[in-house]
Amino acid sequence: MAPPISPPLKALLLAMEYTPNVAGGVGTYVYELARGLARGGCKVTVLAYTPGEPAVLREPNLTVHMMPPSRGSLSQAGKLSLVGGIRVFNDDLIHRGRELIHEEKPDLIHFHQWHTHRAARALAHETGVPVLGTSHYISEPAERWWGQTPDPEILEEERSFYDGSTNVISVSDSMSELIRETYGMPASLLHTIHCGMDAGPFLQPSHAPEDYARLRATVATPDDPVVLYTGRLHPMKGISAIFAAAERVLERRPNVRFLLAGGTDSRESTQMVQTLTQRYAHLRHRIKLLGKLPRQQLGLLHRIADLALVPSLYEPFGYTAIEAMASGLPLVATRSGGPSEIVDHEKTGLLVPVLPGAPGGPREVDVESLAAAQLNLLEDRERARRMGLAGQQRVVELFSLPRMVAANLAVYQKLVGGQGREVRS
Repeated sequence: MAPPISPPLKALLLAMEYTPNVAGGVGTYVYELARGLARGGCKVTVLAYTPGEPAVLREPNLTVHMMPPSRGSLSQAGKLSLVGGIRVFNDDLIHRGRELIHEEKPDLIHFHQWHTHRAARALAHETGVPVLGTSHYISEPAERWWGQTPDPEILEEERSFYDGSTNVISVSDSMSELIRETYGMPASLLHTIHCGMDAGPFLQPSHAPEDYARLRATVATPDDPVVLYTGRLHPMKGISAIFAAAERVLERRPNVRFLLAGGTDSRESTQMVQTLTQRYAHLRHRIKLLGKLPRQQLGLLHRIADLALVPSLYEPFGYTAIEAMASGLPLVATRSGGPSEIVDHEKTGLLVPVLPGAPGGPREVDVESLAAAQLNLLEDRERARRMGLAGQQRVVELFSLPRMVAANLAVYQKLVGGQGREVRS
């Protein structure tokens, strides 16, 4: 007689974001991971923040509780700092987490970023189950690289997150190195797992060629090459370098169109964009700001573009990079953080330097190199095509959802240990 199958592993995921409709990379990661774990046979519950009405989303093996702050938390948050408000919301997470755990105790609690580490650790302590965190971003020293001083309260939360009491997954080798150097995190507790995704929607066109031709005609003529940027409009993302490099590209190729799809997330970022559009007003007819778009629409833009830009001063990983590559676009990115681990230089795209800048001052994207790389690919269309195809293959091999899920499950298995739970990739 065959031995009985162990019950599937039950995971409780805590996050401030779920799906890219809420924010960015963290929401995308949690969305992809939760669905991948569920497809692999795990029983997954997600408890995530929403600014709107509460909702429960259900799929096979997956239940997502979208939770707004309580009235009491909102009342307190109005008198507190941003970090103070997040700490208060953690109390809501603890209360709701207790209710869910009372219904069914998880085998492991997995939180994302420092924003939910207090609630996750408290629930893990109460229940005696293992707890694990994933780091998607680090303020110190990264924010200093684009001229921003990290919030002291956020640094306090990061010090607590990386205090060595909890296993941590980071999304790139670059992030792992920063965590070790900045906070002395023991290597034995730090696991590097690159982000992954279900690449299927990006690998294959979802519309007929004539549909893409009509869409492209709304932004460019058939003879106008299209350069695409997707992501937040934030100093971290090298937005000023996009404008400066575009000016140089257009001097040589005046028919190029630049599309920037993304929104600002602060007053400072909005002011930055306003300043850049005024400074480069003479390029207004060639640089189009599309605003923030749903992830599905970004896939449409990939199909009408000729190349994609990821010119970040620092990028922990960069979902936008693998999404563009999966769509067959050659990539021009900076040799900084995640993109330098994603792009195989001169095979799937081109990497350009980030310069140190003045002593103690912010870093700068090498604008001349950024412009030259774009011109190289725009003028050698066959090389660009080969890079696009190679990029698709690289995403399938290295940044697939099954690969990311299997790596997370391997860490889960180490933490859950001999508790008799089945984990499958």
